[in-house]
Amino acid sequence: MTKMYNTGADYALSIIGGKWKPVILYQLANHPRRTGELVKQLGTSHKVLSDQLRELSDAGIVARKSYNTIPPHVEYSLTDEGENLYAALRYLNYWGEQQVADNPNVKIMCTDKMKELSQEGLCVITKQHLHHWKQEIVKK
Repeated sequence: MTKMYNTGADYALSIIGGKWKPVILYQLANHPRRTGELVKQLGTSHKVLSDQLRELSDAGIVARKSYNTIPPHVEYSLTDEGENLYAALRYLNYWGEQQVADNPNVKIMCTDKMKELSQEGLCVITKQHLHHWKQEIVKK
């Protein structure tokens, strides 16, 4: 059965929709990561992460590589298409920041300090970031 989408953007958003997929793409943009690393960084369950990675893999965005070691492990990385999608997400992030820059009623959770601490690109919300963000609110 053929799935129909209104636009290419509609299709792209169906690929990266949800809470975790853009963050997973960010995490994989810099280098391959093991499942345990991703769980630790994101603070999500193994099941949720596995489901999201499988969907991204099925879409050709993420590559899965198994190592026949003891103990066995798996690494995930972005495919070429995943790298292209990540570049689009970086621009979307920039666009969003520009739109709210002068709006005091909108706050993006990634503060300037968090951006200094994180790698270049999308600011990923991890447990560490959420803790820092909550401290920022309490200070005010």
